[in-house]
Amino acid sequence: MDNHSGKSGNFPGKWELKKAEVIRGADSLEITKLVSEFNVYASIIDPTIVGELLVIDGRNVLSGLPVQGGDLVKLSIDITGEIREYTLRIAQIKNISDLETQRMYIIQCVSNLFFESFHHKLSQSFEGPLNDIAFKIYEKYTDEPFGIFEASKGSETIIIPNWNPIKALTWLAARAESLEQQVRFRFFQDTKGFYNFMPIEKALTNYKDNPPFEFVYRGNASGDKDFFAIKNLVFNPASYDLGKALREGYLKGRAFDINISKKTLGIVDYDYFKEFDKKDYLNDYPSYYKQDFGVGKIKMDLSTAGSKKTNVSDLKRTSVTDYNQMVQITIFGNSEIDVGQVVELDIPNPDPGNNKEQDKLWAGKYYVIGKRDLYTGDNCSMVLDCAKESMGIEL
Repeated sequence: MDNHSGKSGNFPGKWELKKAEVIRGADSLEITKLVSEFNVYASIIDPTIVGELLVIDGRNVLSGLPVQGGDLVKLSIDITGEIREYTLRIAQIKNISDLETQRMYIIQCVSNLFFESFHHKLSQSFEGPLNDIAFKIYEKYTDEPFGIFEASKGSETIIIPNWNPIKALTWLAARAESLEQQVRFRFFQDTKGFYNFMPIEKALTNYKDNPPFEFVYRGNASGDKDFFAIKNLVFNPASYDLGKALREGYLKGRAFDINISKKTLGIVDYDYFKEFDKKDYLNDYPSYYKQDFGVGKIKMDLSTAGSKKTNVSDLKRTSVTDYNQMVQITIFGNSEIDVGQVVELDIPNPDPGNNKEQDKLWAGKYYVIGKRDLYTGDNCSMVLDCAKESMGIEL
């Protein structure tokens, strides 16, 4: 029995490192017994997962290859009975510590696509739906698995001007419009290693009426064996950032579409309160109460004949941000939940005399916008960044 499986039987968050190896060409080196800890992080704003292995080497094993940036790392992990495989590229080796009889360091890894973008450039014109263009670029530079490549609105002719693949794909995502809402796409990789090209609001279709998980916070009373218990809850200190919401055009905005070929002027207005429709949000009511915010953010767009017309999605872009309501929860690890999904959080009223009721402001349905898996000892914990764009009550 090794250091990754010190307990027998199943329990919440159980994990075991089945195998870890470093590969360069035909040479490989197994380092399973040297890995003391493994963390993997993903978010909807990052085009790669970041994996970090804490290695404690008392026999100078890694100097035999030696391990360098660009080498492959293959991992096989059993998490609560499901096998998860990772194939990553070493980006750097950091925090090297010499402890007299052993050496300790962190091997930081990224996706193959992200690594290839260090040294590949793309200069090419494309025509068609932006999701099709994105998929062509994706297939050219990686064979990593993908989850959702959602269809986008319309068709365009675009030129990628000597950008690396990651920059091209993130730009295409920011430009692509949803068929279902007036929002833009994201290009991100989840902690299972799957790439996604979609609006985060796609989770409305998949999970709004039936979130796959509900987690309960009971403070110090949360059970250490309860799979659905929130072990730690942290409120984002920058929640309800009204100033940023106004600067970003989240609440109100006006775009002037100036066509210099046709000599025309189009005006597009966006008003969060007028546009709010509960079918497009996780909860039933706006996060802010209605006030007179004037015109809001001003945006000037210069266009020519054949250019894409400005619309509401140029102002709104997304309904999900990290500056309205966000909490960070720590729960037991499981193999199902990931970024791009929806969870429901049962957060009690902070009033000691009335804490059996839910907190009406903070309880509700949230998007998972970031996730960190922490594999250490024989337990896996998950830290979820959860964002809410609407309320369960009317303000």
